[in-house]
Amino acid sequence: MNLSKLTEKYSELTGLEKKIIEYIMNNPEKVIHLTANEVAEILYVSKTSVINLSKKLGFDGYSELRYYVKDYVQSKKKKEELLSFEDILGNIQDEVTKTLALQSEENIKVIAEKIINSRIVYIIARGASKPIADLLSSRLALLRVKSIFISDPNLIDVLGEGLDKEETLFVMSLSGETEKILTITKAARARSIDVIALTSFSSNSLQKLANYNMFCFADDTETKYNDLISRIGLHTLTHILITYIDMHGKE
Repeated sequence: MNLSKLTEKYSELTGLEKKIIEYIMNNPEKVIHLTANEVAEILYVSKTSVINLSKKLGFDGYSELRYYVKDYVQSKKKKEELLSFEDILGNIQDEVTKTLALQSEENIKVIAEKIINSRIVYIIARGASKPIADLLSSRLALLRVKSIFISDPNLIDVLGEGLDKEETLFVMSLSGETEKILTITKAARARSIDVIALTSFSSNSLQKLANYNMFCFADDTETKYNDLISRIGLHTLTHILITYIDMHGKE
């Protein structure tokens, strides 16, 4: 991860705005501890200039910009730790072990039955989770379960209006805060359409909206600015579900 989002529009910025950007780029470790007002005081600019620049760069405000910088600093520190090969394997094993510990056969059985008995299962994911959703859809097809993977964001926007109560919405979001996922989930639940969610074991918005949940463990779930975050937990949940449907689907 880098700070490229801060410099994408650099040529379009005013001299004052460039001054703010240059300070942030050169002092990321300091900025994550500074408020918009404190940055403004250091640079002798107005607080409004800092906030407006944040929005101009595509952030909701300075708080989101600062979170973006914080994610960069944390990512940089992790790389500098230079994990050994044994550490890498250990982290993977830990993530899988903790994900497995969160599962119960009763919950998996209920979700599997819901999938099997649905007329159509619409599967939606964004970013780096899309290949996992595509894998689930193709494997369900092999198991003679009718599913459709919706990858086009434009189709996601209109899908909520066409869902039927005999159909099921299956969504994946490690953070549980992906905007398009939350929007379609709200639309489905408002029409009493069942929603199955694969998400991290955390107090996120998605798990509160969906009426069926499978949880995975993840050390880091903020994927908005770092799609390199591990999805091993989501892969594990998908494999559990596919295998369970394959072994018990005809019972």
